[in-house]
Amino acid sequence: MAVASELAAAGAVARVALALARRMLTARHIGAGMALYVAWRAVYATWLSPLRAVPGRFTYRLSSVFSLFDGLTGSTNDDMVRDCKRFGSVYVMEPRKVAVCHPDDGRLVLSSYSFGKDKIYDNATVLEPSIFTTRDAELNKRRRRQVGPGLSVARLLKMEPTVLAAGVQQLMRKWDGYMERAGGCAKVCYFYDFKLMAFDVVASLSLGAKHRALTSGDMRTVNWVEKTFALMMAQMLVPLVKRWPFSAAAHWLAGRDIQEFLRFGSATIRRRKADVAGVAAAARPNDIMQQFIDAEDPEAATNAKMSSAEVLTETITLVIGGVDTTSAAITWALHLLLLYPEHMKLLADQIRHAFAPTQLITYEMARAHAPYLEACVLESLRLCPASTNLPRTVPRGGITLRGHHIPEGFTVVVSIAAAGMNPEVWPNPHLFDPSRFLGADSAAAANRRNILAFSAGVRICPGRHLAMIEIVTTIANILNRYDVALPSDAVYSPNNVDKSTGLPAIMPRTNIVSMVPKHPVRDCNILISRRTQ
Repeated sequence: MAVASELAAAGAVARVALALARRMLTARHIGAGMALYVAWRAVYATWLSPLRAVPGRFTYRLSSVFSLFDGLTGSTNDDMVRDCKRFGSVYVMEPRKVAVCHPDDGRLVLSSYSFGKDKIYDNATVLEPSIFTTRDAELNKRRRRQVGPGLSVARLLKMEPTVLAAGVQQLMRKWDGYMERAGGCAKVCYFYDFKLMAFDVVASLSLGAKHRALTSGDMRTVNWVEKTFALMMAQMLVPLVKRWPFSAAAHWLAGRDIQEFLRFGSATIRRRKADVAGVAAAARPNDIMQQFIDAEDPEAATNAKMSSAEVLTETITLVIGGVDTTSAAITWALHLLLLYPEHMKLLADQIRHAFAPTQLITYEMARAHAPYLEACVLESLRLCPASTNLPRTVPRGGITLRGHHIPEGFTVVVSIAAAGMNPEVWPNPHLFDPSRFLGADSAAAANRRNILAFSAGVRICPGRHLAMIEIVTTIANILNRYDVALPSDAVYSPNNVDKSTGLPAIMPRTNIVSMVPKHPVRDCNILISRRTQ
């Protein structure tokens, strides 16, 4: 019995020792394999890669994981501005991906359908391919012919009463209420108010009814939009989200709300079509939803219209794309004016000289009587663009940029942020200087062309005119109606100087798709009071 027990114990010890040896051997093999792989990637990046002569950080040549980490942590824009200054207008950001940071090169890439959209856009499709997600050049062309007229300046100006009512008029009613309750001077966090205001504008134009989330507190549709947007971006950045079990988790977190949103949108379109059946075109509602329903392709033999599913897809795309970017653009414009009070005073004086304190300023009125405003907006879009990066696939034959050849099939990423801060293009790029865009000379015209905030070329943002109407009317009416100042405890003010530039430090920002303040509750506060002069 004792011998048998000892033998059994010895056998057990031997089996454990053997298992440990196998595990150690396996771990050693895995470690060796990883070391060999890293060594091979280093050899390939240094001597064999077609991008070996293109400057860039060495570690980023080895794997895309570093770039992915930057994207997930929201630091990509600032990293690209920094790397453009260090490496130049073209540099490696992944083993098969190159950053494009010069406006001329950006326009070249964006000017042609031959540079196809990156395959990551396929992952963002929720219902059907849209003007934003489709990689099909012919579908994109057809959709632009259909929706373009409804988003033209001329058509949008006919909708401006709706834009103003859901936008800055609603905002001013809310802010007036703040001041009344505070006894004169009120503190507001403008970032979230701008975001809800931008939602109400595009939702009122696109979803068939008046929306007032800013003042009503009804966040149902806002939550639908945010969850749909979050799912689209998660699928773009991490394609595994579309695979089980991650897809099941995503459905559990957001699927029900997204399906409710799709049902709501479909029902709204059906109801609108029934309401306007037999109604003359001139008597139909004057909004974007109706424009999309009536939209025809003038180049199609049958003047093809969009199906209800296609109308819903483009409507959702417009709502999702038009909230964060527009509200962020307004936020950055106001923030920069607060950091540079001399420019805010020039702008406010120009506006107040032309308009009475209670006068509602329209887009055309602002452009006619306050030209400095558009210059300030363009400079803000240069310095702090709401949009981020635009990846495109290099076509057959490759392309040579700044003396560097990028082979076909590789990806080039147009960095809107770096293009706006490129020292080869913009003297003293960190300075907020609206005079860059004043006047009718060739320099001002060139500077305007170099703003890529709404993309450029064949895939330029179809909603850019609506965004500009919202930005201009919001800033004009705020500065006309209120005296605006920073609180005494503001972290970022004209007195907080960035040691690296000698200029006012801009509040920290982060980006996944739109570039937004990193700490809006702390950094996006102002004091408002009635205009005193």
